[in-house]
Amino acid sequence: MIIKNLLVLGSLIFLASCATNRLAQNEDSTKTRLKKRSTNYLLKKLKSNELDAEWLSAKARITFKDENQTRKFTANIRMRKDSVIWMNVKKINVEVARILVTKDSIFIINRLDKEYYVQGMDFLEERFNLPGQFDALQTAILGNPYFFQKQKLTSDLIENQYQLSSNKTVSRMQSEYRLNGKNFALEQMTFTDDERSRQLSVLLSGYEQLMKGFNFAHNRDFLVDSDETGEASISMKLSKVEINEPKTIRFSISSRYKRVEEIRE
Repeated sequence: MIIKNLLVLGSLIFLASCATNRLAQNEDSTKTRLKKRSTNYLLKKLKSNELDAEWLSAKARITFKDENQTRKFTANIRMRKDSVIWMNVKKINVEVARILVTKDSIFIINRLDKEYYVQGMDFLEERFNLPGQFDALQTAILGNPYFFQKQKLTSDLIENQYQLSSNKTVSRMQSEYRLNGKNFALEQMTFTDDERSRQLSVLLSGYEQLMKGFNFAHNRDFLVDSDETGEASISMKLSKVEINEPKTIRFSISSRYKRVEEIRE
């Protein structure tokens, strides 16, 4: 059922675009030998490329695939920094769900079954063994790098990209970041938990100028492989992106809707 897929979608991207575009971005990099850069230099480049926006809104085309099914739907996304993330999800132009994420809770309205679901952010840790943090989802929407605490990074050159990777002896969760060799744009993040046999890769592409001097990744691919979920992928293609334009956020639950503890399959 589509609502169940949305719950998985939200869970996967809390850890934090198309691979074909990555090849095009790296084409110029292969013509010149990359100069080795220090970890601090690359971190500063990542920081300078981060999007810092009070508001962000966009339309999204989302494709969810796992070993059993492929689901496609569209969504409108609105986000206010450090406050709230809102989505209305449509299938064939009919709203099937509305989602609200606050700093401490997740609300999902299931229009098809006239039900709603409410959970604290900690359910992600309890149910999916993922960090229940608003900041991680916000970071994924903005297309910024997500860093775990207490991780020391080292730099290297890999396949005409710059790479930052964490020290395996410091944290259970290992992180890797790939940067474009020419403009230092973030192209891939990979998070690996060997102890729990889980890996999540985030590919970013489709960079286009969003405002003067700043490029924004319009495409995101989330690739997950774990013992709990098997292999799954979520592709998000964003369009009509607007930043720092305040938007109305409407979210109300009808008294006719029933609260449920589990999302229907």
